Amino acid sequence: MIPRKLSGLGAAFALAATLLSAPPARADDWPNRPVKIVIPFGAGGTSDRFGRLAAAELSKALKQQFYVENKPGAAGLTASAEVARSQPDGYTLVLAGMGPNITGPAINPHVGYDPINGFSHIAMIAGDSTLFAVNPALGVKTLPELIALAKGGTLSISCGSPGVGTIGHLSLEQFRRKAGVMNIVHVPYRGGGPLAVDLLGNHVSTAFIATASGIEQVRGGTIIPLAVTTSERVATLKDVPTFAELGYPDVESTTWGWLAGPPNMPPEIVNKLNAEVRAFINTPQMQQHFAAESMLTKDMDSPTLTKFLADELRRWQVLVQEAGLVEK
Repeated sequence: MIPRKLSGLGAAFALAATLLSAPPARADDWPNRPVKIVIPFGAGGTSDRFGRLAAAELSKALKQQFYVENKPGAAGLTASAEVARSQPDGYTLVLAGMGPNITGPAINPHVGYDPINGFSHIAMIAGDSTLFAVNPALGVKTLPELIALAKGGTLSISCGSPGVGTIGHLSLEQFRRKAGVMNIVHVPYRGGGPLAVDLLGNHVSTAFIATASGIEQVRGGTIIPLAVTTSERVATLKDVPTFAELGYPDVESTTWGWLAGPPNMPPEIVNKLNAEVRAFINTPQMQQHFAAESMLTKDMDSPTLTKFLADELRRWQVLVQEAGLVEK
């Protein structure tokens, strides 16, 4: 404990000495207490589902409680920054994603952390396509009909995304510019769960939403799908065309979610987590689950994952710069 009389630099030096004297994390007895997985978005969205899935499976595999903590805010940047600054002892992890680690930093280079080197990227969980859907009250059933409506009058059409800098947001920006429908107004949310609720309630007319978040509403007819962002049609939505089929090949993306931690985590802990995640991801039962939910998987070790993410960041940086979205 830092004495009361210490303040300013004195307190800082005392705290630093305390941290430096702390024993390093050991892989042989890790985890010997509960492990927190921070979800940078609200409950109900794709990140939340990925995080809870990982927590449940790792709890079983490692005989220790892994629990989730939702910390929405600033399109995932706030919680991600907190994890990046936390102790690299393996007890604070984050469900990293495209918004906080790829598209958000591509738009705003001053997020306060290095999206690649500022984390230990551990293991890919899964990916989800993005669905462009509308509330039936808008009165359109196809993408050409929506474009005609947007171009045909002074109507301002609202379009929700899971947050500023997310794949949904950038997919909308790509589409608006390519289709010439700049009067479609972006409405950012704090995650895919609240967005799905508001699209269903017609608080926003349209939305770029994770397919897994909207597929049940599509099946129930309460929202109408217009297109998906994948290069090929989604197996569970075979009647829904891709943007490429409709003449917009640049509107293509996948929302990946992966397990990460602070930088400089012990390699033994990273490798142990990577092996356990890949073990449960590749079981026949889990592969069937992902297929039923229109999700994608990538089987990668930690270095391969880190390289993949660095390549994704460079790809989106180019697209963001071309669209003029980089913040000064």
